[in-house]
Amino acid sequence: MALALSDEAVIREARKTSNTAIKQRDIKAFSASLGDDLIVVRSDGSLVPSRAAYIERFTGLFADPKAILFERITGKVEVSKALPLAAEHGHWRAFNPDGSRAYSGTYMAMWRKTGVGWEIRSELYVRLD
Repeated sequence: MALALSDEAVIREARKTSNTAIKQRDIKAFSASLGDDLIVVRSDGSLVPSRAAYIERFTGLFADPKAILFERITGKVEVSKALPLAAEHGHWRAFNPDGSRAYSGTYMAMWRKTGVGWEIRSELYVRLD
């Protein structure tokens, strides 16, 4: 009998899957962890107001072989004891098509546990270099 993963482990695994989806330019796998009411603040401070807008943005990035893509490196996951929420804190790195680093920063994501599992409710990215 397999042991159930902790909530923290499930969130870390979902982030790993999302990073792999970005590398493989797989929009379906990338979208899997995004909640229906997702909002994102991009690293330049602009707002992506919906899940549909975020998926549209990434669909365009994945279609462009010259696009800068990124990965998130999870540092800490805190699961709420009061609500079905979790906070993920970490750093992100953006890469040019040749693999060289473009820029980087920090991020935070709010995860919400729903009937289908853990989903991202919101993300905030800050570019630091």
